[in-house]
Amino acid sequence: MKVLYIALLACSLFGGTYDYEYKIEDANTAKSAELDAFMYGDFKEIVRFSMLGYKNGILCEDNASHYNKIVETIKEYKNNDEEIRVKIIGHTNKPTDDINEKRIDSKTYANKIQNSFRYSLDTNESQNLSKDYARDIADKFIADEIDEELLVLEHRAGSDMAFTDETQKGRDLSNRVMVTMYVLFPQDIDSDKDGVLDSVDRCPGTPRGAEVDAHGCPIDSDKDGVIDYKDECPDTPIGVSVDKKGCPLDSDGDGVLDYLDECPGTIQGLDVDLKGCPLSKELALNFETNSDKILQDSYAKVVEFATFLKQNPTYDAEIIGHTDSVGRAEANMLLSQKRANAAKSALISEGIDESRLTSKGRGELEPVISNRTKEGRAANRRIEVKLSYSNK
Repeated sequence: MKVLYIALLACSLFGGTYDYEYKIEDANTAKSAELDAFMYGDFKEIVRFSMLGYKNGILCEDNASHYNKIVETIKEYKNNDEEIRVKIIGHTNKPTDDINEKRIDSKTYANKIQNSFRYSLDTNESQNLSKDYARDIADKFIADEIDEELLVLEHRAGSDMAFTDETQKGRDLSNRVMVTMYVLFPQDIDSDKDGVLDSVDRCPGTPRGAEVDAHGCPIDSDKDGVIDYKDECPDTPIGVSVDKKGCPLDSDGDGVLDYLDECPGTIQGLDVDLKGCPLSKELALNFETNSDKILQDSYAKVVEFATFLKQNPTYDAEIIGHTDSVGRAEANMLLSQKRANAAKSALISEGIDESRLTSKGRGELEPVISNRTKEGRAANRRIEVKLSYSNK
């Protein structure tokens, strides 16, 4: 441990040396134990300053330059990023309680007169005075921009005599403040409070509360390239592309995330299903035999389809009529066109703009099943709908 002495003159006299043994004034109090905890260890360096003297309760005028030198030294160490503590101890001359003074024969008039002029300082006065000295220097330090948290105060009264109390000069010199600066060894700390000491922290300055790995670096739990404390979409599946917020992309803006979208590249504004694909809709209508009249029991399906188109204005609809193979092909083609036109007209009557609808007949050209059975022919007599997005 390196010990330096900076000798200062106090009230024009050298202040003597400072006791190496640290003495705790009140070890029984929790506050004292907390303040002095740093004293129970080794130090990188101890800088001891000679005394600052007090006279008539005031810091001696000729100590001003010496006081300034102490402040300058403390700031120099602090500016060099040293971890320091500054001990300020107030002292007075030895107390002489009145009860002791009065043991001298006071029955005679002469001794009564003598006792009235005898020097006397009781224990309470001595304690309070030494406390005032230490507090005075501490307040001066704080006013000179020395952090109060660095200061540890103690008042020793007349416990540690440095000069004789047999003379007035000796008693005056005992009214003093001793200042000592303790330089602590560098400690391995955790500056960003992430649980990883600075010496092994590869990511210093992590925001408070961010979860980190063993190296002190923020964790990216879902491996999407966005660390957890910035990730607004945690638990993204591995391998999914994300934006700067850590959320999966929806490149075509259809409301279905890319990794779930079975139809990527859907045009903007097009309504899609849960798989991200354009919507599909059936219109299964029944007609009278060899007629384009929609049967009443299937008209509800026209209303349902009209409602769908109103709710999805981005879609247009092509109405396609089909027939079975019974009869002449030319007649079937004409009948399928009429049935498609009938469905279109019904939708217009339900409030769908005609510009969104087209119709055509395909006759018997596109059966969905063989016409050899009754059931097959019934299935082929149908209306088919093809949806497309509107360019308007």
